[in-house]
Amino acid sequence: MPSLSTDGKVSSDVYLQKLEVDVSINGVIATTTWTMTFRNSTRRILEGELNFPLPQGTSVSRYALDINGKMREAVPVEKEKATQVFENTERRRIDPGLLEKVDGNTFRTRIYPINPEGVRTVRIGYEQELSWEDEADLRYRLPLAFTRPIESFSIHIAVAGTATKPRFDENTGDALQFGEWQHSWSATKEWKDYTPDRAIAIRIPQLPGEGAIQMQAAGNHYFFAASVFPTARTVEKPLPHQIALLWDVSLSGMHRDVKKELELLDTYFSRLGNVEVNLVEFSNTVGAVQRFSIHNGDWQSLKKTLQNAVFDGGTQFGALNLAAYPADEYLLFSDGHSSFGSDQMGFGSRPVYAIASSADADFPFLQSITERSGGELINLNAVSLAKGRDLLCTQSLHFLGVMPADGIEECYPSVSTPVTGALMVAGMVYKPVQNVVLLFGYGKTVTRQETVALDYSRQQASGVDLARVWAQKKIAELDTRYEENFLEIRHLGRSYGIVTRNTSLVVLENINDYIAYEIDPPAELREEYDRLLKGRQDNDRWRRRQVADHAEEYFNELLTWWKGEAPKAPVQKEETGARTEPRETRTTHALLDSTKALLDRASGVVANSAAPGDQRRVIIRGLATTTQNAAAAPQYRSRPANMDEAVVVGGSPMDLEKDKAGDAGTTGGEPGKGSFTVLKTEANTRYLDELKAAAPASRYAVYLRLRKDYLNTPLFYFHTAEFFLSVGEKAVGVRILSNIAEIDAENYELYKMMGYKLKELGETREACATFRRVLEWRPFEPQSYRDYGLALEDAGRYQHALDTLYLALTKNYDVAISGLYPGIEETLIPEINELIARHKGELDISGIPRKLLAEMPVDMRVVLNWNQNSTDIDLWVTDPDNERCFYGHRFTAMGGRISHDFTQGLGPEQFLLKKAVKGRYKVEVNYYGDTQVKLAGETTLLVEVYTHYGTPQQQRSLVTLQMKPGSNGAVYVGDFEF
Repeated sequence: MPSLSTDGKVSSDVYLQKLEVDVSINGVIATTTWTMTFRNSTRRILEGELNFPLPQGTSVSRYALDINGKMREAVPVEKEKATQVFENTERRRIDPGLLEKVDGNTFRTRIYPINPEGVRTVRIGYEQELSWEDEADLRYRLPLAFTRPIESFSIHIAVAGTATKPRFDENTGDALQFGEWQHSWSATKEWKDYTPDRAIAIRIPQLPGEGAIQMQAAGNHYFFAASVFPTARTVEKPLPHQIALLWDVSLSGMHRDVKKELELLDTYFSRLGNVEVNLVEFSNTVGAVQRFSIHNGDWQSLKKTLQNAVFDGGTQFGALNLAAYPADEYLLFSDGHSSFGSDQMGFGSRPVYAIASSADADFPFLQSITERSGGELINLNAVSLAKGRDLLCTQSLHFLGVMPADGIEECYPSVSTPVTGALMVAGMVYKPVQNVVLLFGYGKTVTRQETVALDYSRQQASGVDLARVWAQKKIAELDTRYEENFLEIRHLGRSYGIVTRNTSLVVLENINDYIAYEIDPPAELREEYDRLLKGRQDNDRWRRRQVADHAEEYFNELLTWWKGEAPKAPVQKEETGARTEPRETRTTHALLDSTKALLDRASGVVANSAAPGDQRRVIIRGLATTTQNAAAAPQYRSRPANMDEAVVVGGSPMDLEKDKAGDAGTTGGEPGKGSFTVLKTEANTRYLDELKAAAPASRYAVYLRLRKDYLNTPLFYFHTAEFFLSVGEKAVGVRILSNIAEIDAENYELYKMMGYKLKELGETREACATFRRVLEWRPFEPQSYRDYGLALEDAGRYQHALDTLYLALTKNYDVAISGLYPGIEETLIPEINELIARHKGELDISGIPRKLLAEMPVDMRVVLNWNQNSTDIDLWVTDPDNERCFYGHRFTAMGGRISHDFTQGLGPEQFLLKKAVKGRYKVEVNYYGDTQVKLAGETTLLVEVYTHYGTPQQQRSLVTLQMKPGSNGAVYVGDFEF
């Protein structure tokens, strides 16, 4: 069922006001179109996120959004580009629409804006292959399970290609009835203030062979889709004596139909009688093996253990090494979502049977596991329990491909595929009359051939796009090995307008945006698009030149400063906390100046928060006090009485672990002189109060009880993880933290929040995997490369880290992205040169121009990173002479320097001091807020403090903290004593 969320949660603020469903069934293929109108009942602008799960093997092929009162069709675009374009146009308060595929077979559309007390209309369409109850009945099912009334709900169903009247099933009663119209059958009904809470199911009686073959002309060839019903015989397989039961206990397992899974096991163990079972529970890590002996089918002890399993943590398939669990077969119960760490599972020598009961399971991933191991994928949403047991107990009849013949090409499936009833094959032929021979058998042995007679004169399809059906089946097969086939999947998605893992559908309001982002528009805008297209190549050449020039310019600027040739800083004026230039002005300059040449506009990007006044709330990691303005805040020369020393010389707030690939930390050589001191405080929440009051033995049980009220709240997991870490329960803390990866599919802000904490904890492998995912989702931003490159450095993968950081520096970003981050080169250049200076003998630097290389060690470096877009936040560093370095006073008399200010986007900001004097340095951030409410909650910060940066004596201290709701002004991070 589709569900809409706003502000990161499902609420009644935006509700489904009108729903129109159109179903067109032609032969064995149904095309379903949902037209949904949502109303914003609030008085503020909202962004909506609609999640739309679909059955296995089905993909969205149509998406439209209302623009100025008229529905505009979407066009296919590479996923990363579509995301970038959506966000760029959204920043300018322009109406974009985006539909993308996320984990499993769930499709997500982001709609902006939904105006106050206004409506937006979305249209989503998809083709699906009908299931066969037997040779006599085709079945179509429309899932409806709404819980609140819809003001207007209508449905229209048309069935062509059958002489027999279809009938409704599943208690639809007399509400819908089929009537014959123009050689087809149709049913139409409209309701007012109706709650459609039951599925609509249709049975279409078919004579043997009727409607089973369709053809469509396309150029010099014909696409065909043929359904057949091969007769299978029962072939028993050797029953196992020992089973490894892999039970996914990650947080997302709470959405599985465990009852149905246990019923399947009940029928299976009854058939086996006696068997040894090794139970392996896994989430972010793998638990100890639990052994059970089942006699005469009695498995109550194991069943009770499974019923009492606690679902907690992210899912890391890479933690599983099946070779460690001797077995005749493996039973994997999971939704297939590998959300945390590595997904590279270690295989054994026996088959894996993957059992999925979640509607949104990642079927391609599970299928890749079963195909590689020689097992079967059992989708309990698509097969009965009896059929599932048969798949476990017997050898399945498999479709083994099409017999090669002249004039027959690219038939799918093309790999061995289990046949659980009817089978549909799609392919292309070059003759209007052609025989296609399908091969079936057990194992790899062909035991049956079935001839399909194609005749275009009698089997022409109407009302369905067979080319898209064929492409969809090909994509589904390629997707099981996505890494190998991602380029071809992207090509097919774009060519046939199908949403894939790397192809999205996008709607833009303005013709200039289609031109600026080089996106072919829908047909209605094509003529104007062609007319305005001239000059695009010149703009591209200009943009490429700028990238190379900027890196060298910032390098020279840094080197000049490091050599002491930069002008001395003027005497600092008293800092009032207000910006010397209004935020609105600086934001407009940063974002719009660089995009004006391409987008020909410089308006609409004005932030909505004013500069703070004289009174400030100073947030100290969860503790709030009111002080005078920032300039009057106390300048600590010695540690305050209420401050604990959390980090001493070298390392992070917890000792950094070492990765097998190399040193995970950044310590080395003789320790320097310095310590970073932070306030050890906690968020002020009810759940933390209860955890602190609980006895040590009952803390985890208390956490599980509290979790029921905060199940989809990321900050709950972040705060409770910090609590367990603070009391020394690191394994529990990391598991709780990893739940953040399970909450929202492909949410980069949540992953960055989690990744920062993993870096602080020294969990280098998991941090690498986390930031690699963010890079896969957002390769159009320099921060994605930078975060991943620095995580690789922590893990000791220095060459890969250098290559990634250099790519971050030199990649040809979109002009709007470049406009968001002018001067990010100033942060990347020291990081590249630090890596080279400290690992000279291990690196190939031949690809980096010498004009960008120089050792520039500094005594002190502070870097501020944050996880949320559209955020304005500043780094402040005050030296022992009480001189504050900040965006409005970039150079200090002592020689301190702060990088360029970013008022939008993701930062970072950096402070450098070449020669530090003895004394205490104060680190603060000045939080001006963000422009959107996100599921990730308030902004998460990662502050890095280095001493002797770029030398063998380099040391690093890390701290993560979060802004409090309503934070505005100075936020104390800690003191650094040098």
